[in-house]
Amino acid sequence: SSGINAEYGESDSDGGGIDFGERHEAVIGGIELIEAAPSVERIHINYAKKAKKIDIKMLKGAMWNNLSKKNDTVKSDDVEIDKKTFSQTYKKLPNGLSESVAENLSVPIAFSCLLHLANEHGLALLDSKDLSDIHISLS
Repeated sequence: SSGINAEYGESDSDGGGIDFGERHEAVIGGIELIEAAPSVERIHINYAKKAKKIDIKMLKGAMWNNLSKKNDTVKSDDVEIDKKTFSQTYKKLPNGLSESVAENLSVPIAFSCLLHLANEHGLALLDSKDLSDIHISLS
């Protein structure tokens, strides 16, 4: 064992590990190794630690009811979806949901439901000039 440790620059009395000296380089088996790259600091990311349970059917229903409300100024049987934005829709959503679903609601979940509704009902999702919101209209 002491022959192997001596080959790698270790002594049996130093408690293990490789002695890289001042240059932080080592030669092992004729190959010159360099110092490892510095590691990145650990960044705390706030994420959900518990899975959320949401009734997606209820959420999509509430979102569709909000989006498909008839415009007060138009006297027609057609469903109007004019001048709606995702942020307006998201703010109104908790009113039409049960307490547990409203409590677990998040922007990514609501956006996912909006994408489903856009696919099912042919909604057009358009960006705003400053990319701060999404405009929703019937395509």
